[in-house]
Amino acid sequence: MHCRYRTSKPEPSPDIAQLLATNDPPSASQEEEFRSIRFDGVRRLADLETIIEELQQTLEGVMVERDALAWKVEHHRLVLNPVRRLPADILRQIFLFACARRTKNPSHFYLVPPTLLAAVCRSWNHIAVTSPLLW
Repeated sequence: MHCRYRTSKPEPSPDIAQLLATNDPPSASQEEEFRSIRFDGVRRLADLETIIEELQQTLEGVMVERDALAWKVEHHRLVLNPVRRLPADILRQIFLFACARRTKNPSHFYLVPPTLLAAVCRSWNHIAVTSPLLW
């Protein structure tokens, strides 16, 4: 997983940079300091990995909850759509307008075929089938 807040790798301390540039061994005091830093660093890395794992699990749970809520909101939005409250005679007029031929020439295609409107739902199917002017 990539994070947009990652920073670049820090520059090594001058002592480490000097030793990395050569094949010289660290002095006894440097070795003791470096071992301590490495030991503490390894422990802290393990702690950070655990924290990251826990946060990823939390994030996954939040994302699942978000997706479920988004579906629920969308379903409720669909049910509350104002077109559901339009009377059949108004829908019939809309269908007639949508299915009007481009010209009086019967060989031209419909803008919207009546069969498409009839396939939307049962009530639209009933309106389309009982509207002879569509056909």
